[in-house]
Amino acid sequence: MPTPTALKIFKALKHQISISEIAHLLGLDHSTISTSVSSLVEEGLAQKHREGKKTLIRRSDTLHARSLEEFMKEYPRLPIDDLFSYSSMEILSMLMHPHNITDIAAMTALNRHTVSEALSKLSKYGLILKEKGKFVINKRHRQLADFIKNYWRHFANQRLRAEDAVMLWQRGPEFLFKTQNEPGKTIERDDIHASAITVFSRYGLRLITGTRYYFYSRRRLTVEDHIIHTILIDPQNPIYNSYAAGLIMQSGAKNLPDAARIYDLPEHIESLLEYVLTKKKNSNFVLPWNEFMDIFDSIKVS
Repeated sequence: MPTPTALKIFKALKHQISISEIAHLLGLDHSTISTSVSSLVEEGLAQKHREGKKTLIRRSDTLHARSLEEFMKEYPRLPIDDLFSYSSMEILSMLMHPHNITDIAAMTALNRHTVSEALSKLSKYGLILKEKGKFVINKRHRQLADFIKNYWRHFANQRLRAEDAVMLWQRGPEFLFKTQNEPGKTIERDDIHASAITVFSRYGLRLITGTRYYFYSRRRLTVEDHIIHTILIDPQNPIYNSYAAGLIMQSGAKNLPDAARIYDLPEHIESLLEYVLTKKKNSNFVLPWNEFMDIFDSIKVS
């Protein structure tokens, strides 16, 4: 995540410039500038190259660098180095759809005080609006939404852990991806969790597949996450929705409506829960009940 100093440097890069010139311009020591420039390069916001004894820096041509540049041109007086802290960047990524403070805190794993402070600061400059108790990015700031989406897409692409990984869903620092199965090999770690149908065996369901699904997150995943990630593989596909419905029945998940709000899928989950309750086809993304039961019986471990 770019630091306030790194963002000040980005703002100063109106043309190609050397590290020494940036240090003089901003009144900072050479080592501080050098560290922050490295951060910008790593974040895909700047590029550097040597020309003789000088190290020259310029803004990158990546989508998120261009989006940030356009945003700054339109709103040159905004203090981006103060506004785009890590917590603010993460919170903004959740506000493509309206959410209340409780949901934002759950989605980001940030405490309510941090969330409230960031929302207050972003509201002060009109970057977000409050509607019916929920916060959302101001539609006037299209460049801001573009920057946030493009930044986090770059973040996710940098962290994919397998050469054949394919991104299926992404919002902010969290993303779902798939990769082909290699016997005896796992890419799990503290922030990469097996999910979706890959973990069905934990719940007494058996699916044989050559594809594995993972979710990148700081959060500890629940059965509700596993159900929703199964849907996110292909939300309109009746087969994956059947797998999700099967896990609902097998696990007795209790908090799906709350989890659905976090993933912006409240109507979808409400419909799927109704389907499980009434045992009647009620949408195009589910099968007739008897066909679903054939699938469920085939994957349930006796």
